[in-house]
Amino acid sequence: MRSSFKKYRNNWIAIILLIALSVVLIQYSHHVKHIASIVDNRPAVQRFYEEPKWDGPLEMAHGDQVEKQIEAKYAASPLQRHRKLNSIKHLSSCSVPNHKPGAANILLNDANLEGLMSRVVFTRSDSLPTDVARFNPNILPYPAGSQYPYIGFVRESLEKKQEIDNSWRHSVWTCDLDWETVDTFGQQLLKCQTQPKRLEIDHWKSKKDSCFKWPWISSGLGQIDPRVFFSPLGEPLMIFGSNGPENCVAQFVVDLRRYVPDLSQRMKLSNVPMRFSNVTYLTRQPPLAEMEKNYFMLFDETNQIFIHHELAERSLALMDDPAQRNLAVYSQAPECVLKLRHSMPDQKRQKIRIHQATNSLRVTLCEYPCEPTLQNTVLVFIAHIKYENWLKVYYRRNLIVMNATAPFEILARSENLNYAGADERQIIYTVSMSWDHVHYRTHAQIPLHYQETNAEGELQTVPKPKVTTADNDLVNDFYHGWLDDTVMIGLGINDKESGVIHVKASKLLDCLEICR
Repeated sequence: MRSSFKKYRNNWIAIILLIALSVVLIQYSHHVKHIASIVDNRPAVQRFYEEPKWDGPLEMAHGDQVEKQIEAKYAASPLQRHRKLNSIKHLSSCSVPNHKPGAANILLNDANLEGLMSRVVFTRSDSLPTDVARFNPNILPYPAGSQYPYIGFVRESLEKKQEIDNSWRHSVWTCDLDWETVDTFGQQLLKCQTQPKRLEIDHWKSKKDSCFKWPWISSGLGQIDPRVFFSPLGEPLMIFGSNGPENCVAQFVVDLRRYVPDLSQRMKLSNVPMRFSNVTYLTRQPPLAEMEKNYFMLFDETNQIFIHHELAERSLALMDDPAQRNLAVYSQAPECVLKLRHSMPDQKRQKIRIHQATNSLRVTLCEYPCEPTLQNTVLVFIAHIKYENWLKVYYRRNLIVMNATAPFEILARSENLNYAGADERQIIYTVSMSWDHVHYRTHAQIPLHYQETNAEGELQTVPKPKVTTADNDLVNDFYHGWLDDTVMIGLGINDKESGVIHVKASKLLDCLEICR
């Protein structure tokens, strides 16, 4: 009798506990819905800066007037300026005989008689200490008549931990570069002609408890993954990663004239504005990854700045938009890009990721003196397909072609870019692209009475094409080029060394797969 009573008592106790738990869950559900309704209805708190700067803690403000101005510009300009590209069919043409779908696009180096990749040495001596590596080069051309042809910026990483803050240290170094010939086998390489100098950029700490995977980098990371490029105005800018104010590692931009005092004079940029004289924090809509990497800038036809955050789960926003609303909802990554991220046999050990790699450039899809328009001009950048097999890493590289107007619809992509002379078994990482107009452009002066061949094969006089910065907003000497212009591509090798190739834009945009 007692055992039976005990059995029933235990059952009743269990039933009562279940009822009590249900009541708690229902109350919690109502509470969550209430909180959600409050969040959905609360006024938006936006971030804005009176000037580009990084002074530590972020300033928060409602900024109603600023928000209204941004809303008007955001609504009236980016999405309404979308243009249909008339030259899209030209992208599918291929100059390679019997080119097979999926075959790599092999790029020869125009700066080397053998067509092979050239090495870049960022030291005045023959070698660096064994615990120091300088890799991932960024190279900009000096103006004609300069003492040296190029200036280089490179990441330096120390393989040993520093005593300061017990953290890893990374930094950016610069020097002037010129060609030298290797005595052993007569190859040319770019080498520092001036003593490399470190850019003295301040250090700061990440937000507290934001570095879960990499706790040792929460203080004093330094600068990683520098990307150096010219804006359409001629500003020499650098985007880099460092300790973040909201997450572990964030992205920042700065004008390099801030840290290379005579750069403006050497580059002849005295009339070029300096909008990023202070290190400027670049953010995006949350949630932020623990480590944000490789943002790059897009410049539309009016040279407004957009920040491209991510390619696969595409994210881009107008830089002036305090809310950083994602424009990619109107131009998501197409299947031609996403299919590169195919499944692997061993899902636990093998992974494939799509990574942004370089800055962007503006290209007109014809040779000079073809007149650049919104119907024949695109933006391009290089992305990486990263293969991870346990501790081994391997990259494939693809050129991505976009509309030149917001929301920058992806139009086409290349097959794997293979740099002649590079060992595909190594980590070959594309870092930067820049136009080398100074050393390779050979544009003839356009005659006053310009003639073209019509459909019947007859010469006819036509209006002189608008191909200068004075009469065409798409044209400039820094961010824009034609198919017959030369692109200089900086390469990182095995996270240890650097390389560079020069290639015609027409070769980069050859044998493309159309995405629509």
